[in-house]
Amino acid sequence: MWGIFLESVVIFQNYIGYHQNKFLFGIYLFFLLYLWLTEKDRRLRALFVYAPTILLVCFFCPLFRKAFVRLLNDAETYYRLLWLLQTSILSAYGAVKLFGSRRWSRIAGLVILCIMIAACGSLVYRSQYITKAENAYHLPGEAVEVAELIDPEEGRVMALVPADLVYYIRQYSSKINTPYGREMLIARWDYYNDMYEAMEEAEIIETASFVGLTRNYGCNYVVLKKDRKIQEPLADYGFALYAQTDHYLIYQDTEIGK
Repeated sequence: MWGIFLESVVIFQNYIGYHQNKFLFGIYLFFLLYLWLTEKDRRLRALFVYAPTILLVCFFCPLFRKAFVRLLNDAETYYRLLWLLQTSILSAYGAVKLFGSRRWSRIAGLVILCIMIAACGSLVYRSQYITKAENAYHLPGEAVEVAELIDPEEGRVMALVPADLVYYIRQYSSKINTPYGREMLIARWDYYNDMYEAMEEAEIIETASFVGLTRNYGCNYVVLKKDRKIQEPLADYGFALYAQTDHYLIYQDTEIGK
């Protein structure tokens, strides 16, 4: 039981964040305690005091977590229970109640709260995951270039693309289908796809079996990185070099549709 409790603590810590971000949850706890002491309306007390308190107690209770995992057969989404806390709504209501009904006090309270929230956070544009948009699609420029080359005017096409393009091709056009999607890129999901294995996991692409799979999936186009190792040229198996970009070669299967 103690181990389950500690796991819940780790999940909670990961959810609220570390360093500066954890103080945002501190603001929420402050207003939760304030409403415990001051809120008199029974309906609001049930919504803003009892419900989040019971949820927090249940979240850390090992028996509750065991029941949750057993009933839903899903341990990975346990953290989503914390979404029900509605931290922003409770904090906003608590702040309005704390700073009173006078206009000047509410304005002062708003300014103070905004400064506190800003001080507890960090500038999102400093994140390593944020980059300046290269185009109106907010997608990598070369991904857009590849997508534009294979996007059909009518109907649909099937395109096999490297893993680093999987996220972007379908964002550009829903007329481009792929043999597999982002499910193959999330390691913990542990999905299997024979086309993905041949495309990404093999150190050197075994051309004969690879081509057999692309035709089994009905791939009109195959996009390979220029430095991707392959046993035999795709041209020997009925593929024609359709186009190329700085880092990718785009092959069209001339046998499809015959």
